[in-house]
Amino acid sequence: MKALRLIAHGAPGELRHEEVPTPEPGPGDALVRVRACGLNRLDLWVEEKGLPIPILLPRIQGCETAGEIAALGPEVTGWSPGDRVCISSNLACGGCEACRAGEESMCSRNRIFGVETDGGFAEYACLPARHLVPLPRELGFEAAAGLSLAASTAMHMLTDRTRVRAGDWVLVIAGASGVGSAAIQIARQLGARVLATGSSEAKRSLALALGAEAALDPADPSWPGEVRRLTGKRGVDIVVEHVGGPLLAQAFDCLARGGSIVTCGATAGREISLNLWPLFVKQQRLIGSYGRNRRDLVETLRWAAEGRLRPVVDKVFPLSDGVAAFKALRQREVLGKVVLCP
Repeated sequence: MKALRLIAHGAPGELRHEEVPTPEPGPGDALVRVRACGLNRLDLWVEEKGLPIPILLPRIQGCETAGEIAALGPEVTGWSPGDRVCISSNLACGGCEACRAGEESMCSRNRIFGVETDGGFAEYACLPARHLVPLPRELGFEAAAGLSLAASTAMHMLTDRTRVRAGDWVLVIAGASGVGSAAIQIARQLGARVLATGSSEAKRSLALALGAEAALDPADPSWPGEVRRLTGKRGVDIVVEHVGGPLLAQAFDCLARGGSIVTCGATAGREISLNLWPLFVKQQRLIGSYGRNRRDLVETLRWAAEGRLRPVVDKVFPLSDGVAAFKALRQREVLGKVVLCP
């Protein structure tokens, strides 16, 4: 089969589109014919060796995978060749206390598909069948790949780690990103009023088109004050944050009393300076969110099939042009998602 493999780390790293052996499913495995796979910020971190976990090279990356079952191991039940599926990228162990409770994102033995195992930037991908999720007929493969990781991450943030109530103010940082574009739509569907940030006019326009009432430039030092003005000086109830660094500290200036910041990333930096006094005096919360549970992915796909959540796919590249796709994401030229198709 053809695959896009990371051969050496760097920014950019060395990526090769080359012929490799097609994997064979073990007893409990499924072999998936990949139809589309989304490119994620996580892939850039792997490329540049920016994760605090060892990555064995060469590695086939790709976490956001949609396709069809090509073959099944003899112990697999409940699935048939030809079934349309998405892959849940949290490869949880399935047997620990967290997994038994349906909290796969909390599994301490979790591995990430396409990071710690070979993933979806290939014609075929092999994994334990328990990590497959049915793909509704109403969704195409490219749409599903654009939703399966980023949008389910946003779903986990807004319906599991925090709970949006009708009438809440929600601030979405980087509203034109994969997580951000989904978070705007999810928050709106749950009855919230939404504000967003975007680093360019095009990104701010996309956030407005998706349902944000205002989109602010984070390079403008006065943007937190504008958030407070727009919310009648009270601040927002929830901040969806996945950038980290100084911007996370600024988000506290936007937060109402009793409000929550839920964060799932650290692109701009993993360490911040935090003033604890207003945090406890205003009874605010800083909440970590990691990945998603299986039910979050199922719900994300259901919402999309019902038309309540639309994928924002900006660019689709053939797998052979994977280097160009990585470049587009690395240079922040993307509105929404980039998808690779074998």
